[in-house]
Amino acid sequence: MKNKYVENEHISLFLFFSVAVIYAVIYMTKNCYSAAMVLLVEENFLTKTQTGTISAMFYLVYAVFQVIGGIAADRFSPHKLIAIGLVGAMISNAAISVATNYYAMMGIWTFNAAIQFGVWPAIFKIVSTMLAPAHRHNAIFYITFSSTIGSVLSYLIAGMVNGWRANFVVSAISLLVCSVFWIVAGKFFDKNMVSEEPIGHGVAHLPEKMVHDNNSEISIAKLLLTSGIIIMLPAISLKSIFSVGMQSVIPSMLKESYTTVSPSVASILNIFPILIGILGKYVMQFIYSKKRHNEAMTMALCMLVMMIPLFVMSFVGKISVWCIVVMVSAVLLISNAAGVVSTTYLPVRFNKMGKTATVSGIVNAMASLGIVMSNFVSPRLADMFGGWVEVTYAWLAFAAESVLIFLISYLPWRKFVAKQND
Repeated sequence: MKNKYVENEHISLFLFFSVAVIYAVIYMTKNCYSAAMVLLVEENFLTKTQTGTISAMFYLVYAVFQVIGGIAADRFSPHKLIAIGLVGAMISNAAISVATNYYAMMGIWTFNAAIQFGVWPAIFKIVSTMLAPAHRHNAIFYITFSSTIGSVLSYLIAGMVNGWRANFVVSAISLLVCSVFWIVAGKFFDKNMVSEEPIGHGVAHLPEKMVHDNNSEISIAKLLLTSGIIIMLPAISLKSIFSVGMQSVIPSMLKESYTTVSPSVASILNIFPILIGILGKYVMQFIYSKKRHNEAMTMALCMLVMMIPLFVMSFVGKISVWCIVVMVSAVLLISNAAGVVSTTYLPVRFNKMGKTATVSGIVNAMASLGIVMSNFVSPRLADMFGGWVEVTYAWLAFAAESVLIFLISYLPWRKFVAKQND
């Protein structure tokens, strides 16, 4: 497929802000179930295990379909893939707001996971290759803030609305507005795109390459093996336990460990760590702006440092709730820093092969599996042992495993990066 991009910088900025807002809304509505989990349990509509199972099933299906979405985004129109995701998510959120039982909710939310197969790969394709070349470096970094904004909005809404059903109604209305806008605006953006892209991704610390056609002849399996990403993928799954996955269970953890914390207060308290996590993105942006780094080693160091606040969290229920909130904030700060590396800088390394969206979809799929583990395993451990201390022990073990895996992938990834820089 011939590469196209927006040459006009004013229209390019409009395109970026459009996809940034849309992804924030998509992320808010994707995360609204996680934000509503504490309300579903409080209202005795679902058990804690059932809420975790639905959330885990969503991300399990989402992970599988992200691989398909990544391949599709490199071959077909990203605008159409985003439109499909918006309309499908709107239908899902409207339907789940009137769900009457566990099985109906499971089916609807699983469909929602599948229909969003191409949203993130398509958005990453747009910001990394379809914006004006001068905008891509900043766009690749700042698009990660959309997920943070979406998370904050989801927990803020969950803490403000009256009941969990209203939570999904707000999401459905937001998606309806975005769907109408994107379908109309998509035609405008398509008309203002030109072929024969003159330069690569525009990321300062990565080598620029001339890119004209996507090279579909290069085997993605071969790229994964020779680059060492195939080794990294399990660690990327483990890393995501401490970003999105932890956000899902923290409100329940706070409410059940501290009698003075209500469901609404637990949701609101979870906003503080998410906001502080933004600093992690800036920290990593600053580090990478100074010199080139090996992504495998960078993520290994992040996970190693993260073990300190995770250890303090093992005293949950015995120390101040505010101390736990601070430790959660530290974990999200570090995991957000590592997330910038895995979700943006790492896939961009494959730009000259025309596999940016494909690798982005695979990485996002593995990250989603980590969320599955967090939402499926964490509540069950809490139910099994009657508390959350054992859950924090498991988190410590996951962090240690990820450090080891990233270190093993260091040498093959270093060779791959050196080859790309030649």
